[in-house]
Amino acid sequence: MINRISTFKTGVLFLLIAFSTSSCAQEPKKAEQTKSKIQTTTEIVQKAKMSVDGMTCSACQSNVKKTIKSIYGVTDAEVDLGKKTAFFTYDPQKVKVDSIQKKVNDLGYTAGTPKKIKP
Repeated sequence: MINRISTFKTGVLFLLIAFSTSSCAQEPKKAEQTKSKIQTTTEIVQKAKMSVDGMTCSACQSNVKKTIKSIYGVTDAEVDLGKKTAFFTYDPQKVKVDSIQKKVNDLGYTAGTPKKIKP
């Protein structure tokens, strides 16, 4: 009778260990799946500069900057009033530089052709 109880306890213990080991084996696969999803959603951004003529004050500078930053696909923008230049970071899969130039021209300024800046 004692041998049966001991054998039963050993069997239950074996099942518990086997179950916990098999569930732990699944965890790395979930982590790998999450990691691969993160890697595929990485954005490729580019930087560009563009001359902007017609700005005469800080309000003009602010208006151009606000307009460029509001364009879908543009992640950052800086406008230098003194140098009459706009610098911006954008995702070429979401926006074309020609459309950024057109938006600035639509404001009444004269935007030059955007030129890519190498990182």
